[in-house]
Amino acid sequence: MDLLNLLDSFVRVVDSGSLSGGARLRKISQPAMSQQLTMLEAHFEQELVFRTNKGTQPTPAGKLIYEHARLLLLQTTKMYSEIEELSGAEHGALVLSVSQPLGAEVVTPLMFELRKTYPDLAISLRMEDGLVDVIRDGVDLAIRTGDIGFTSGISRRIATIDTCLVASPEYLAKVQIPEDPFDLTPLNYIQYQDGNRVDSLELRRDGKVHSVPVQVGFIAGHPQVMVQALLNGVGYTRMPVFMAQKFLDTGEFVQLLTDCLCEEKPAYLVYPSRDTLSRRTEVFIEALIERMRAVKGIRLAGQRTLAAAQQA
Repeated sequence: MDLLNLLDSFVRVVDSGSLSGGARLRKISQPAMSQQLTMLEAHFEQELVFRTNKGTQPTPAGKLIYEHARLLLLQTTKMYSEIEELSGAEHGALVLSVSQPLGAEVVTPLMFELRKTYPDLAISLRMEDGLVDVIRDGVDLAIRTGDIGFTSGISRRIATIDTCLVASPEYLAKVQIPEDPFDLTPLNYIQYQDGNRVDSLELRRDGKVHSVPVQVGFIAGHPQVMVQALLNGVGYTRMPVFMAQKFLDTGEFVQLLTDCLCEEKPAYLVYPSRDTLSRRTEVFIEALIERMRAVKGIRLAGQRTLAAAQQA
């Protein structure tokens, strides 16, 4: 009996909440998954799951075995990773998940730079804005901004992302250029992603926070669509400074209300466990932090806020 394989199947069942979900994750049939679960229960002489109207739930014994099995599987993964690293610390595959704006502007260029130094480092890059469970989804490292939601694994805040308000000169030629935060209300706001509709912006001016109502005139499902909407004079938006900077430098974008501070976004690293960080993951994290240090509009954890810097 391959106990490790049975434990892996059991963990997938608990993570997915059903035998069929666990079977899909393991890429086996549901009857095969059911047989593996029966074998594991026979091995421990304990009932490990029970079925409810909310799916498959672990019994008290199942919860105990799940926690130990999850750690055992992570340690096993680390063991194989370290064996691989004996022939080259940065050799092997690294699965990354990153939000689209940060992925396009910061992570992708960094990835190609790392490949020059470590040609044996294979990187699988997933650019996705949805929430990711690093353990369930088989991700070595996720880089997220804003709300990371509930996720298994370890989260570590590494930076703060500054944002700003921008529009094209073409759009500003058609409207009244805002001088007060509430001058934004009648203008067309370009919203990124079709999630909860944006109905206001939080802006700080002279130490006072203003909640400014906005009118969404366009929803962009991709960062490049948002950029094209701006360049074509559709409206204005709030975006990360690191994303807007090159367009501000060329004059294609104009920053609005420069005396106002926009909301900041925290940036996090999320990984399965501190105890299972491979050398290749550590190499990437070290390089990412150094890259972020040089990017305008990104402040590493521990650096002063923009508001504090302005007050100093």
